[in-house]
Amino acid sequence: MKGNPRVDVAVFMLRVGLGLILMFYGAQKLLGVFGGSGPAPTIEIFRSEMGIPAPFTILAMCGEFFGGLGMIVGLLTPVAAFGAFCTMAVATYENWRTPGVVHGVFVEGKGDPSRLFFTIAIMLGCFAVMMIGAGNASLDAKLFPKGKGRR
Repeated sequence: MKGNPRVDVAVFMLRVGLGLILMFYGAQKLLGVFGGSGPAPTIEIFRSEMGIPAPFTILAMCGEFFGGLGMIVGLLTPVAAFGAFCTMAVATYENWRTPGVVHGVFVEGKGDPSRLFFTIAIMLGCFAVMMIGAGNASLDAKLFPKGKGRR
């Protein structure tokens, strides 16, 4: 059965848009480009300011960068989206704990609600991509064609 072209375009745009955002922030941390500090300072900041151990920081950097890359090209998309989803779940939690935020509610004049809402939006977008899949305009569709018994 042929897919809906409008849905294919929507999924493609969602995948690529999320992937570009994730790759941008992941590249800052992992590669030190786009004004980022690179891996060693990121690991130290995550450890000292958030108490996140180095192995988990490395997973977060890879989840953002490679999860974004996987979503852009549509390769192993549910896995890529899951890695990015997990990273954004932790980022949302950390932004929730930010000074100026009391149990998720921003105190007037303190904190930046966009930090929390941004990570929630990216996290929910990743969840949607995990559930929907990559769509027809992806490497997944080319490498893993739908056969009998697959949806």
